[in-house]
Amino acid sequence: MDRRLIAALALPLALALTGCGGDDEDAPSAAPSSSASSEAPASPGSPEAGDDEAAIDATMREFLVSGDCDLATTEYLRSIALFADESTSREEACTSWQNVFSKPLFGKDDVVLSDLQIDGEVATVKVGSHLTNITTLYQLTRTDGTWLVSGDEFNTDGL
Repeated sequence: MDRRLIAALALPLALALTGCGGDDEDAPSAAPSSSASSEAPASPGSPEAGDDEAAIDATMREFLVSGDCDLATTEYLRSIALFADESTSREEACTSWQNVFSKPLFGKDDVVLSDLQIDGEVATVKVGSHLTNITTLYQLTRTDGTWLVSGDEFNTDGL
């Protein structure tokens, strides 16, 4: 198996192995720790989310639990898909990613986002859980007004 894929799946696997459940209504959800967070997240990454923090929060949580290709840039899909390179189409990279993605045993509320840094059209955020001391740094890029996952510390040089 490609080591880049293994690295990209490290956090979801770590959360799954800790046995965290999915939809516990009493579990607190954590918003990115930057400034104030939005009270009602909109659809992932969309401008309707009200502000960048809410959009980034929604995009990261949804991408981690669903693996939705529409929430990632083409370049990032190529980096996490098996056997993909620059000549791989977005559709092929997405199919490859979907073939290896497994629905995690954790839910959106189990994901903890912290250390959000926004610099123009690029943001970074640490992703972890209250149940583990493992975090992964992710990068998002605003593309046509929508925040998309564009990298992680295992698959992206310089992150």
